[in-house]
Amino acid sequence: MPSWQRRPPLATEVCLRVVAVLLAAALGALLWVSTASAATAYVRTEAQFQQAVAAFHNTGGRVVLMPHLYRTELVVGPRSARPITIVGMRGARVQTLLLNETRAVTLEHLFVSPLGADSHLIVDRSTHILISASTFTARGTRHIVELQLDHSSHVTVRNSSFAHCGDRSPEWSLCLLPQRARHVLIEGNRFHDCRGCDFIHGYAGLDTTIRDNRFARALACRTGSVKCLHQDLIELFSGTGLVITRNRFGVSQRGAAQVYLTNALNYVRIANNLFLRSDPRAPGVHSPVGILIGAAASPHLPHHVEIINNTVLSGWETASHAPMSIAVSPRYARLKLANRPLMANNVLARVRDGYLLCTGLRRSIRDVTEQGAACSPSDSLGPADLDDRGEPTSASQLLIDRADPDLAPPYDLTGRPRGAHPDIGCFEYVP
Repeated sequence: MPSWQRRPPLATEVCLRVVAVLLAAALGALLWVSTASAATAYVRTEAQFQQAVAAFHNTGGRVVLMPHLYRTELVVGPRSARPITIVGMRGARVQTLLLNETRAVTLEHLFVSPLGADSHLIVDRSTHILISASTFTARGTRHIVELQLDHSSHVTVRNSSFAHCGDRSPEWSLCLLPQRARHVLIEGNRFHDCRGCDFIHGYAGLDTTIRDNRFARALACRTGSVKCLHQDLIELFSGTGLVITRNRFGVSQRGAAQVYLTNALNYVRIANNLFLRSDPRAPGVHSPVGILIGAAASPHLPHHVEIINNTVLSGWETASHAPMSIAVSPRYARLKLANRPLMANNVLARVRDGYLLCTGLRRSIRDVTEQGAACSPSDSLGPADLDDRGEPTSASQLLIDRADPDLAPPYDLTGRPRGAHPDIGCFEYVP
C-alpha cells in the first residue's frame, strides 16, 4: 500500500462527515470537516471542487463529491507531495477528470460516464496515482468512456469496472490506454461487455504489470467496419518489461487474439493465465486465438517473450488461419534464436498449423497440445482431461507433475504453491 494512503476514519470522524453531508445538502454550500487524519471538503458543484483542490494544494486532504452530474471538466493540477483523496458518493457522476502534471492523488469510488459528450479520465504526466473501486461505463449512450495514462509514472488501477466503453459510438472505443506510462499496475479489475472495443490498448511504457483481472466478452459491433473488426482484450504495441499474469480471459470476437502483442515490445512474460474458448453468455462466439505475438506487416517484432504455464483453450478457424491457441509471426524464423519467443509448460487446445507457431519459437519445453502438432520432442500430444473450469483432474496424467520446475512460477493462478514437482498449465491439481 502506498505510504500516502490514510488509515480508516474513527467513529467520531464518520459522525462529523455525516453531519457535514446533511448540512451541505441543506445549504448548498461547500463545507469542511477537520479530523485527526485530514481535512475533508464536501462539494456539490464543479466550482466547489476546484476551490477544495486549491485549498489542499499544500496540506493534502479529502474531497468528497456529493450527488451531482459533474458535466464540466474537473482538474487537479500541479501540487505539493501531500496526498489528496477524491471520493465519489453514490449519485455523483463525472464526465471528465484531468490529472495534469500532479502527484500523490487517490481516486476512489468514482463513476465516470458520458453526460452528453465523450467521457475521459486523463492522467497526464503525473506520478503516484491510485485509481480504486471506480466504474467506467458509457452504457446506453452514443459516446465513449476512456481511462488514459499519458506519460505518467507509478500509476495503479485497482478493483475497478470497465464496461460498454463505446458500444454505440462510431469512434474507436478503448477502455484503458497506457499511453507510454511507466511503472503501471493494472490489478484486480473487471473488464466486460463491450462492443467494438479493446479493453487495454496502445503503447505500454517501462514496467507494466497486468495481473489478477477478469476479461469477458469483447464483441463485434455495427457502427463502422474498421472499429468493429478490432475486438481484442489486450492489444499493445511497444514497451519494455511487460508482465501479464494470473488473469482470466473470456471471449473476444473478430479481433486478432485475446492477447495481441506486436512491434517494439520487449522483455515480456505471460504466465499463469486462463484463456477460455467460449462463453454461455455469448452463444456462438469463439475466441480465434488466445495469444498472438507479432504481426506480418510490422517493422519490428517483440523480443525476449516468455509464455509460461498458461492454459489456452482458444482456437477457432478463421478465413486466414486454422484453429490456433497460440500463434507467433513466421517472420521470427529470420531472427536470431535468442530473440524468438520461449514457450514452456502450457496447455494448448489447438495447434492446427505448426508453421504459425513452431517455426518461430526459440524453444518449446514440455507443452501439451490436445489437437494438432507438438513443437518439440519434450512436448506431448494428447488429452489434457480438464474439468469445465479448465482445471486438471485425476485423469490429467500428461499435466500432473510434468512441468519443467526451473521455468514454472512458484504459485499457480489461484495462489496455490506449485512445489518441487509443478503441473503443466495455469492450475495445480488438487485431489
